[in-house]
Amino acid sequence: MASYRRRLERDLDAWIADGHVPAASRQPILASVPDERRLDASTALAAIGAFLAGAAVIAFIAANWGEIPRLGRFGLVLLVFLAAAGGGAWAAGRDKRVATEVFLAVAAMVFAAAIGLTGQIFDIAGDPQAALRGAGLAAALLALAGRSTWAATAAVAFIIAGDFSDLGLDPSFTGGEPELGWSLFAALAAGTLAVRWRSAPLAHAAGLAGLIGLFPALDALGAPDQAMLFAGSLLFAIAAAGARQFRDRVDVATLLYGWFTAGLLSYFGLSSFGDYRFNIVHPMAWLALSGAIVALGRHDRHAAVTTLGVLSLFAAAARLLFDLGFGLLVSAGVFAACAVVALVVAVLLRRGGGR
Repeated sequence: MASYRRRLERDLDAWIADGHVPAASRQPILASVPDERRLDASTALAAIGAFLAGAAVIAFIAANWGEIPRLGRFGLVLLVFLAAAGGGAWAAGRDKRVATEVFLAVAAMVFAAAIGLTGQIFDIAGDPQAALRGAGLAAALLALAGRSTWAATAAVAFIIAGDFSDLGLDPSFTGGEPELGWSLFAALAAGTLAVRWRSAPLAHAAGLAGLIGLFPALDALGAPDQAMLFAGSLLFAIAAAGARQFRDRVDVATLLYGWFTAGLLSYFGLSSFGDYRFNIVHPMAWLALSGAIVALGRHDRHAAVTTLGVLSLFAAAARLLFDLGFGLLVSAGVFAACAVVALVVAVLLRRGGGR
């Protein structure tokens, strides 16, 4: 995702060329926009080292499980968690953002491991889904306390894993009723924080959680499969339109725009896969929608949206061939044409600087 400063530089050059802004104003305007903080190599290595240290502590406790007394195990796990959380509080008080992120993310990891370890220590029968969701809530509290995007991203990951830990959202696997799940609520919360904190990782986590969390949420409402999937595509279309409107004012809206477009195309494409009767109306509509997405992505200079549209075109063409009953030779010709289209789009994207 292009930074605001880089987009502003391009816009200023265009405005100066068109005579809308005097050339002398370019530098003062750019000087008023602070540079984005980036992780250098040493900081990245330090962060990786901290994560590995947390994993090493957990592995050490697990490896010496039989030799450490029961209360000693519990105390050691608790001590590591408090040390990581305390380190996050210390770093936050001194405005050390990267250190805060690392400490709180490690604390979230240790807490997730501690749930399982504590259950083993005291012989408590555990539910993997409840354990993962509990770890997600703890990571979310740590994220809010320290304004940590890394811990918030970990929270979303734990909640998604909890929802699908035992395939409990699919009644065909469990024989029970479909559940609403927590992923959709995690997506809404993460999306809100991503906008407020301008966090790209959290925006990606929100997009993924929304993409996979909407299906069980709609399924729990008891809607028919086709109506459910079309409703999902409509909701994603509305969300994508909203994110598109704010992409120039909110940096992460560009990322959410891409994720919502992926949801729109995915849900629309899947909406009639359960019906094997001869029907070319849906794949033709899918082709038209995909072409419109490609055009929109090019117009908005959004490489991800354009790419999603092209991939959707391929899938729609394959579905149309399947419904029409064409053989392999015709299919090969169509996919060859699709490959040419993909290459042309790739060249155009490269010439446009990946826009």
